Amino acid sequence: MNTKRFLLLALSAMSLNAFSQGWGFGGGGASGLSSYTSKKDINYVGDGKGYHTLDIYYPKEDKESYPVIVHIYGSAWSSNNSKGNADLTTIGEGAVKAGYIFVTPNHRANNDAGAKWPGLLNDIKAVVRYLRGNAESLKIDTTFIAISGFSSGGHLATMMGASRNVKEYTVGSTTVDIEGNLGNFTEFSSSVDAVCDWSGPVILDKLNCGNAMDLNSFISPMMNNCSASQCPDIYALATAVTFMDPSDPPYILVHGSADNIVAQCQSKLLYDELQKNNIESKYIPTSSGHEVNKGKVPDVIEFFNAAREKKLAAMQEREEQEEQGEQNKVSSTTSDKPSVTVQNGRLLISGGDGSACSFKIIDIVGKTVFQGLYNSQEQEYDLSSLAEGVYVLRTDAGFNHKFIR
Repeated sequence: MNTKRFLLLALSAMSLNAFSQGWGFGGGGASGLSSYTSKKDINYVGDGKGYHTLDIYYPKEDKESYPVIVHIYGSAWSSNNSKGNADLTTIGEGAVKAGYIFVTPNHRANNDAGAKWPGLLNDIKAVVRYLRGNAESLKIDTTFIAISGFSSGGHLATMMGASRNVKEYTVGSTTVDIEGNLGNFTEFSSSVDAVCDWSGPVILDKLNCGNAMDLNSFISPMMNNCSASQCPDIYALATAVTFMDPSDPPYILVHGSADNIVAQCQSKLLYDELQKNNIESKYIPTSSGHEVNKGKVPDVIEFFNAAREKKLAAMQEREEQEEQGEQNKVSSTTSDKPSVTVQNGRLLISGGDGSACSFKIIDIVGKTVFQGLYNSQEQEYDLSSLAEGVYVLRTDAGFNHKFIR
């Protein structure tokens, strides 16, 4: 074997070991959560495969339900069984102590059957659907499910946030099924409510933005052994930036300047794109290496708490608007303005002066996302395809109604 080839193989082995063992983040094993109630090796797809299992850890305070943090281990996409070493003594302990259920899933490795992109993302989508489908038995509060990930797990976490309302997506000549159909709970949403990325390689076609390890040998197996220059469409479909819009959940990014595996500029590039797309985001640069920085776990928990409080406040406002809508329906007979009610993804319009009227629904960036006609009779429209967010219903008679989907 020539010297150059030997060095390349040695570096590849070192980098795989670094990812799969969580190099640099001291103490990721289960000992830190051994005193907490847990459920282990739950198969979230129902196929009996070890790479489709997850572990759940519960807070010590007994409650009917808890918000959730799902955390994805780092492995250069190359391990299908590292959930038992998924940063349990860092973000794991922080989560359960703060009152969150902590979920660590396995996922397929880059060389497993069906792992061509977006196979690994389909696995994590199935995890969230499983949690929602078994919310009662697992004591899960489905109003807030956050996603976190270290290194390659951070890449998958960022994709979960940006693609949370996407089924299929096309870039150029390539179309992929982002959601997938794994498991028995495909009727449930895989949407997440907040995202944390720890040191993730998140923009796959710009991995050389700084001085770090060459990860292309780990990425290309997922991309049909194709490079970013050869197959730009599939790489775009594996990058969160492609899917971003202002309805995406809030993101927090933590990355060290001494990271010699994934360059810190990866997180800065992602943060800049989040800001351009008006997505709530926070970037915490540190001086640490490739790790889940335990000192920054409280910042992440605080960020998730704030995101949860904001969502609960929005839900309360929506309920109040729905109650007001019911009251408006009662008084509609004495008003020439229509009554508008939005509830459970259904839009009800009634009342007005009796003449036919057109309306449109506009999102927060001014884009018309729905339009229709109504008269004084009550009519119902399905808005379930709209992403969660703030919208305005506007009629051609000049009537405006703000609501939250």
